[in-house]
Amino acid sequence: SEINALLALYSSTAGNQWTVSWNLSTGNPCAGWHGVTCCTTESVCHVAALKLTYNNLVGYIPSTIGDLSWLQALDLDSNALTGSIPSTIGDLSMLQVLYLYSNALTGSIPSTFGNLVMLQYLYLFSNALTGSIPSTIGDLSMLKDLDLYSNALTGSIPSAMGNLSMLQYVYLYSNTLTGPILATIGNLKMVTQLILTLNFLTGSVPSTISGCTQMAYFEVSSNLLSQAIPEALPN
Repeated sequence: SEINALLALYSSTAGNQWTVSWNLSTGNPCAGWHGVTCCTTESVCHVAALKLTYNNLVGYIPSTIGDLSWLQALDLDSNALTGSIPSTIGDLSMLQVLYLYSNALTGSIPSTFGNLVMLQYLYLFSNALTGSIPSTIGDLSMLKDLDLYSNALTGSIPSAMGNLSMLQYVYLYSNTLTGPILATIGNLKMVTQLILTLNFLTGSVPSTISGCTQMAYFEVSSNLLSQAIPEALPN
């Protein structure tokens, strides 16, 4: 099923026109297919990483991508991918890195992303994603870097984001987010950069922001906030 999943991606993204294409005649993705890294478990070869950045992928991500069950890194950034992000990516329980940025992806962020409990880096910026940030994002307990900027995301920042104790970088700017900055933001003890500019956030910056003791850069300009940043803000 892993080979079939790769072939489906090749077919749905005009693989014969990629910058660096695959030699399908080998029949073995672990034998030099560009961007494919494999691991061997109990004498069986599995796809551990798929990195096809800047490779002229034109088309959509097929739902069968979720069959790459040993995948730890999926990097399809800087291509011409369209359509929605398949919910089956949530089946990739070993995934640590997900880079889909700088494409033309539409639709919402699947709630199934909450199943990616090993995920550390989530880069979806510079697409045309809509809808709200799913509350299931709060289940990503290993997440260090959340980059969702330059989309068309709506709704409020989910309070469950306060569960992400490992989070260091949060970039949500240049969307159409509304509502308040919730008090749970103060639970992000490890966050060093929190950028929320160019949205439609309202209310005031909660005093709990003082709990973000590692904060080096906090930016909330170009919103609809009613009060100044609390003096208790670290640094």
